[in-house]
Amino acid sequence: MLSSPYPKVSIVPPAEHPRLMMTAADLPRIRENIACRENANAVRMFEELCAFEIRGEGATPEIGSYHLKEYLALEAKALHALLQDDAVCGRMAIQTLMFLLRGAHFDGSIMCARYSGHLIFVASEVYDWCYKWLEQGEKEEIIARCEAFAEKHFEMGYPPQKQAAISGHGNEAQLLRDLLAFSIAVYDERPDIYEFCAGRLFSEYIPAYELVFAGEFHPQGPCYGAYRYAWALWFGLLILTMSGKRVLPTVMERLPDSLVYLTRSDGEALRLGDDYNECKAEYTAKNPFGVPLFLAAAYTGNAWYHREALAQMHPNYLIPCHYGIDYYDEGAYGEGVISPSVFLIFDGYSRMWEPEKLLPARFFGWPVGATVYNDGERLVFMKIGELWGANHDHLDMGSFQIYDGEILASDSGVYDSYNTPHRKQYTIQTVAHNCIMVSGQGIPRPCGGKEPKTVEAWTTDYNVAKTLHHSEQPHKYELKGDLSEAYASTCSSVVRSMCWEPERGERGILTVTDNVVPMEADASVAFLIHCKYEPEVHGREIVIRGKRKALVCRVNTPDQIEISCVGGEGHQFESNGVQYEPLVYTSESGWGRVEVKARGAVTIEVEMEIRNIL
Repeated sequence: MLSSPYPKVSIVPPAEHPRLMMTAADLPRIRENIACRENANAVRMFEELCAFEIRGEGATPEIGSYHLKEYLALEAKALHALLQDDAVCGRMAIQTLMFLLRGAHFDGSIMCARYSGHLIFVASEVYDWCYKWLEQGEKEEIIARCEAFAEKHFEMGYPPQKQAAISGHGNEAQLLRDLLAFSIAVYDERPDIYEFCAGRLFSEYIPAYELVFAGEFHPQGPCYGAYRYAWALWFGLLILTMSGKRVLPTVMERLPDSLVYLTRSDGEALRLGDDYNECKAEYTAKNPFGVPLFLAAAYTGNAWYHREALAQMHPNYLIPCHYGIDYYDEGAYGEGVISPSVFLIFDGYSRMWEPEKLLPARFFGWPVGATVYNDGERLVFMKIGELWGANHDHLDMGSFQIYDGEILASDSGVYDSYNTPHRKQYTIQTVAHNCIMVSGQGIPRPCGGKEPKTVEAWTTDYNVAKTLHHSEQPHKYELKGDLSEAYASTCSSVVRSMCWEPERGERGILTVTDNVVPMEADASVAFLIHCKYEPEVHGREIVIRGKRKALVCRVNTPDQIEISCVGGEGHQFESNGVQYEPLVYTSESGWGRVEVKARGAVTIEVEMEIRNIL
């Protein structure tokens, strides 16, 4: 029995079964979803899974017994038994679960927490949906084996006391779906598990979410931010579907707006923070937000999110092509965060309503502090970065990016893997972004790069910048921030101002002005512009030519400057004379950068105009 240190939660699982992801009142709607023509692809895949043979051999046997499609198949078989009220199918689902639990092993995989967690989740579905066909001995064995898997494999430990609600793997499936689902399913027999898991979520996670999502923009960027937002939605949906109560902070309900603003005209997301989409299958790059948008629509009832989700719901999200460790070579969402069964259960759960149309630009406030302009063609991103999110966040305070049918001023580098020299020494560093460098140094990692463990630590020790001003007018979008704390190791003051004027010049002009006071009187100050294509330098003018558009950059101040280019083969990812080669190259890993250098206390102003190439 677990002893919970957290206050008791007033919302508890109802006495009825099913209560996991649905109640009996939802069964008619789910049956209607299966009969709906618009859901034909999901239904076809659901039926395919119901007929799929489960052997328990593992998709990648050398690293364990995990097989994604087998777990999705067992989920589908259990749902079929519930919807048909079929005792024979129910008993078969239970026996199959016992077979998988008894033969499961994950020791050879670095993903053991995720894989064992997925099995715990599917076991919870079978336990709840087939509850009336379970024998007492089977209940006890399922609970014992699931607890043993969590204790052995979970990074959060069991009971789940480790990791934090701000960043890191504590924001993924282990607690937010797998153990919470397990605790709901077995509440009759083991209420102590729910008291611990829900207790921590309600007392620690919800208050943290009030801050993490305060600006309706995730600090971990559009990849990991969207991924972890999806798991937070699982927490919200599991409570909502059993109780009818929405418990997530209301600021979380509009976060998908930021994902839409960050979607380029080619369907891909702007690269921001660690970006895995470009290293995987094309469907993950071209449809990056289908999963979180779908879950958000189920939770909020936002009809626009629902339409966008369906447009991006590539079939490979529902049943990926790969089922074992090789899944991560291509897929972006694993462990059944979405599946045909999940789709049919959650689709249409909340009453749909139409939101107001989004404006061309929006400011997303603290803790990120960013303005995004997106008119469907041009996307201009300006960031202050008030709190550093650690983990998959980058040291890119004060950065900007410009896109117009193709990337013109970009982030640089590749998220090739978490602990590679390329990522640690280049990609996450300031030098890989459109920021400033002082005496060859960027922004040091707060607290040595460790993930914040508490809200208090995050808001105090990771506070590196402050938004001083923002304004959103139809023809001018301004953002100004004090970056002095971020550059405290080299400067006494750093203030960056950014102004995007979409109707000025040929296709719009972004003006960036830096006021920098270094500690050393003769320190070099470098204004960086990263690009996909080799730039041309003509006096004080820099031209970056893409395939259809060009970015023409004019250095207005100061008078004394030095413009140099660092890039090309063998120099694309260079920092202080060292090239950090990635494990893989991508289409937008970058040519390199332009450095506009001055010395001492200085004001550097650069205008960047988008032009058509005739």
